[in-house]
Amino acid sequence: MRETAFQKQCLDWIKDNYRGRLLAVNIHGGGYSNKGFPDILVFGDQKAVAVELKADSGYKVQPDQIIWRRRFKAVGTPHYVIDDFDTFVEVMTKEFDLHEDQERSTQKGRQGRLQARRG
Repeated sequence: MRETAFQKQCLDWIKDNYRGRLLAVNIHGGGYSNKGFPDILVFGDQKAVAVELKADSGYKVQPDQIIWRRRFKAVGTPHYVIDDFDTFVEVMTKEFDLHEDQERSTQKGRQGRLQARRG
């Protein structure tokens, strides 16, 4: 999966399951963001989490991304490098205490896939 598809999958999961509880922002595009800035910032429950996504492209974390990781950690903001969707869901569940919502989210995701197949 390409990184752009991976980003869309993560952003859609938040939008579809946690609209109004979490806000996910991807500010990339047009070349205006600082080099190495995380792919997604997620806000909720009075906190923020920075996420750098790495798809199966084989790309490794770059030096400028490490600098941003240090900057976020220095101000107490969690920063993750995530390479698969299941890990993204686990991290969001842990960071935003979504455990009670997880079963509902999983069921809703299954229903959406079934409807898409029936489409």
